[in-house]
Amino acid sequence: MEKQIKTENFNIYIKDGIIYGDILTKNFTLDIVEEMIKARHELTEGKLVPILADLKDVKNMPREARQRMSEKDAGKGTYCVAIVINSKVQVVLFNFFNAIYKAPAPTKLFTDRNKAETWIKKQKQNMDKKLPPEIDKAIE
Repeated sequence: MEKQIKTENFNIYIKDGIIYGDILTKNFTLDIVEEMIKARHELTEGKLVPILADLKDVKNMPREARQRMSEKDAGKGTYCVAIVINSKVQVVLFNFFNAIYKAPAPTKLFTDRNKAETWIKKQKQNMDKKLPPEIDKAIE
């Protein structure tokens, strides 16, 4: 682990040039989203990075928190995002919300963290070669 910021609500760290964000709370509020965006910007120091966000334990994410995550400055410095979730309901909600508020960076959903990590590492390799992210399926 290269750098890390950990709170009671999340653990965000850089490993091999990838930002990992593990959400440690069931209620992912606007305040937590704001705190996490600030922490990510602090860790990345303006560098372009891919993100793997593990939201599998999140049970509630209010509308204003989802909207905030879709704002342009929330995705500043983000190349692409892999989101780990654990239910088909979360997939439906994400796809519905993403149809209204487009994610600020190409985003792909996963129910398996290992698959998400494999995909994000491939995107990191592409980024290093200056290739665009490969977004071919909504969920894997």
